[in-house]
Amino acid sequence: MRRLCRHFSGPSGRGLLLLAVVLLWIGGGGGAQAQHLDTGLYAKFGAGLSDYAGDLTTQGAGVQEGGVDANVLKHFPLAAGGELGYQFSPAWALALGGQAGSYASVGDATPRGDSYRRYTSYLLGRYTVGAPRRVSFYLDAGLSATVGGAPGTDTGIGPSVGGGIDIRASRGVSIYVESRVNVTVPDDAVDGVEGGRGGGTRSFDAVSQPLGFGVRFSLTTPTAPEITALDGPAKVEAGTPVTFTATVNESEAARPLRRQWTLGDGAEGTGATITHTYSRSGTYTVAVSASNEAGAATESTTIRVTPAATPSDPEAPWGVSLSARPNPVRVGEPVQFRTVVEGTEPLAYRWTFGDDTADRGPEPTHTFEQPGWHTVRVRVSNDGGTETLSMKVHAERGASREPGSSEHTAETWAIGIASMRDREGARVMARRYRIRLPEALTSVRIVQTERDSEDYHRVVVGTYDTEAAARKTRRRYRQVLPEGAWVVRIQ
Repeated sequence: MRRLCRHFSGPSGRGLLLLAVVLLWIGGGGGAQAQHLDTGLYAKFGAGLSDYAGDLTTQGAGVQEGGVDANVLKHFPLAAGGELGYQFSPAWALALGGQAGSYASVGDATPRGDSYRRYTSYLLGRYTVGAPRRVSFYLDAGLSATVGGAPGTDTGIGPSVGGGIDIRASRGVSIYVESRVNVTVPDDAVDGVEGGRGGGTRSFDAVSQPLGFGVRFSLTTPTAPEITALDGPAKVEAGTPVTFTATVNESEAARPLRRQWTLGDGAEGTGATITHTYSRSGTYTVAVSASNEAGAATESTTIRVTPAATPSDPEAPWGVSLSARPNPVRVGEPVQFRTVVEGTEPLAYRWTFGDDTADRGPEPTHTFEQPGWHTVRVRVSNDGGTETLSMKVHAERGASREPGSSEHTAETWAIGIASMRDREGARVMARRYRIRLPEALTSVRIVQTERDSEDYHRVVVGTYDTEAAARKTRRRYRQVLPEGAWVVRIQ
């Protein structure tokens, strides 16, 4: 131990001791302000044991002290070096570095000046396995060049290979332990001896660092987060889930990166996206804050929450058609009635036949006992409203009709407002005028007729006993009826 202390008391020892102090300051103080980055510039400094392999087979021909070569104690096998690199990704990096070492064997051949020292520079590509992790293994390989001060030596070049373990000590600093071999040619570049001289048989020399350790720290200033987009709807119904997304410059911003949300109604959350359900209507401010060691950024937007929509009201019934077969009819003969009504089910039917009788259902049968004109009405209702349709039925006295005998047809009149072959188009037209026209025009319905062997659907208004009554109504409501409205006879 005393001999080791005497070694550090020399000029080279004091230099190495100073380097160690600098490394400790960088790792303990200077690096505390840095942000560990997976990309960017970095620097490494370290020291370790040096080793030589070449044509000199002895560790010096000097004086032995207690079985240990005196030159080993005087020129302690120590190497120190540094490296400047760029981390392209968590796994890949490119580095330029150098190493200075003391090699007792090569110095013993010509023990003078700085003949014990050799200086190596190298360019490496490095791959880190499984990065980023707190403890990562790496391998590297590249090209090295070695020079030395001993007479007879030359500059040697060759491959450099190495590997080690990187252990993160903090966000800005990691500690590494590694081993490296630098092979050089020509054969006398390091020791000045060609193979075959002095018993040497190697065709190359090598200066190595079997075991070294040091500190790595980032030189890149950490990047603060920037919120590039805040996406979410501008309006939503109360009780409906809504999702907001914050887009941040994640590829540049330093990690760890935190996101904090406030949703305007007292709720908060974290993460790149957040889903929330507002229970009350109103306008709320949604804000997101992204932060890391380098700074913070905030962005906000507003969302209008409308009252939840009530279930749609049932569609009120509206009449499509009303028919009676036969019409006119003999007293005492049954009449089959049929009505077609659109609307939300269930529908309730109530029929009155103008003779103090009533019935229910969409297709009742009725027998008239008294002759004359009878006004038949059907009242259809559901939860949305009520529709009433009416028609005239003529009951006649007389003997029953012979099969095949002619039958008079009762005539009623209405005001036509549209005629088309498309039944669905007729339904749309009927719905439109049912809202526009006053109740005084009674019901809007669809009557099917045949013309030129094709079915047509007429949208008509009202039911009138005479053509004159229909024309009078059309003139009275000409301001609300369509311009082309006409009087039509319905069989």
